[in-house]
Amino acid sequence: MKMPNNLGSSGKIKQSEHIFAVKIKTESNGMGVLKTLLVMLLIFLQATVFIASNVIFLQVFRSYSVIAIVLTIITCVIVLSSEYNGQAKATWILFLFLTYSFGYIFFFLSDKRILLLKSRKKFNKINEKTKNLQKQIDLTDVKEEVKTNCNYLYNTGNFVTYKNSKTKYFSSGTQLFDSILEDLEKAKEFIFIEYFIISNGVLLNRVLDILKQKDQQGVDVRIIYDDMGSHSTLKRKTKKQIISSGIKLQDFNRLVPALNLALNLRDHRKIVVIDGKISYTGGANLADEYVNEKRLHGYWKDTGIKIEGKATDNLTLSFLKQWEFLTKEDVNYEQYLNKAKEYNTKNIVVPFVTNPHSSHSIAKNAYANEIANAKEKIYIMTPYFIPDETIINMLINKAISGVDVKIILPDVADKKFVYFVSRSNAEKLLDYGIKVYTMTSSFVHSKVMLTENSAIVGSINIDLRSFNQQFESAVYTDEESTLKQIDCDFINTINHSEEVTIKNKKRNSFWFRILAGLFNLVSPFM
Repeated sequence: MKMPNNLGSSGKIKQSEHIFAVKIKTESNGMGVLKTLLVMLLIFLQATVFIASNVIFLQVFRSYSVIAIVLTIITCVIVLSSEYNGQAKATWILFLFLTYSFGYIFFFLSDKRILLLKSRKKFNKINEKTKNLQKQIDLTDVKEEVKTNCNYLYNTGNFVTYKNSKTKYFSSGTQLFDSILEDLEKAKEFIFIEYFIISNGVLLNRVLDILKQKDQQGVDVRIIYDDMGSHSTLKRKTKKQIISSGIKLQDFNRLVPALNLALNLRDHRKIVVIDGKISYTGGANLADEYVNEKRLHGYWKDTGIKIEGKATDNLTLSFLKQWEFLTKEDVNYEQYLNKAKEYNTKNIVVPFVTNPHSSHSIAKNAYANEIANAKEKIYIMTPYFIPDETIINMLINKAISGVDVKIILPDVADKKFVYFVSRSNAEKLLDYGIKVYTMTSSFVHSKVMLTENSAIVGSINIDLRSFNQQFESAVYTDEESTLKQIDCDFINTINHSEEVTIKNKKRNSFWFRILAGLFNLVSPFM
């Protein structure tokens, strides 16, 4: 196994071989870290003042304790009758009784019907404006197992199915960004970029060199970044340079030092659209660790997918809707659509995005449909495995029915508390014949589900945050060549992994079970 030099003389990022875990000290954004600490401190102080004030109020007005208990019981009844999954209901009820004097306030303030009331109206207005720009194709000759998800994605999010496009799968962030950089060089009309994390470093410098050149050539270049995801990695100086160069830069849900539950809603998408002809999504963010130029948690295993053809319109439209939502600009959508040529392909391609404004858990249900329609195999690669009981039970039932179910997780954790819950959840499935693997000395950041019929590749983790609270992006396809590429990637990854067995599972440790159980209490909010 070799240590890679990821940046070659040609300027391309070299594909590295699997390597042992190494941590390299890298330059950090000191001001960003300081801002993080300051914001966290101010929010903590606000929460402390709120709780202290509540306690004092409770002591002065003792009759309020009776009112608070009554309100808490009423809130618990509302929780039990809600659409929350069982685990989330249990967590909320425990929280409400432990904080009976003010917990019900947090519950109602966090309820999407209240929290997103204003933004949902705004987003629905944009949806109404754009809903007739695309038409669903005839799915008569599409396999029933595939048609289910095509119909679901169209009926819930208006995501059109395409047959005249093709896809290409990338088994590493290095391969993905090599292709992105090459296509960015060819841009003629517009470049749209949307990432959860954008970080100063070698990769960003390469991208910005191209984007600045393209902007000077008259190409419309726009970037959306998540402020929480990027605030400690993207320097303020770099933001100013981007804006001064003429590139349009827009943050999502700016991180402010205020006790605001909406801060938990993040733009976790990874989208690149070039001229409306080519688009990308996947798990990799725009940062050096995703191409192993910088080491944080051993070898970084990621994936991505490229779309060529008219299916790109789905991601073009999704980006522009997000842009109008954030900037309040009146976007002329038609001028950015129908740019791509048609390919002579019969496979289906459905790029789609998700958001918490939807009344449907599109991300979760797209995965659930994949599981339900599988008859031979279900392969999952994910950094976090914190599904609800619906997904867990579906996987168990499939495994008992004889379906080959395999799950690949990281061997190296990026967040210890999440890793405890993910590993514990996966290990519980061993008794049902489900096979679990951890990629040796690596952090698996890939988000892929493969069955014998189709696959989903994108930014969606198998956890409740991705399912319910974050803006995500993915591609659903049954393209045979892509399915073979993904299958090959699973085989190669398993060959570099250790199988978790009854003998070596972490749950053999008493303290691991205790910690996993404690962290599992708050897993609905991870």
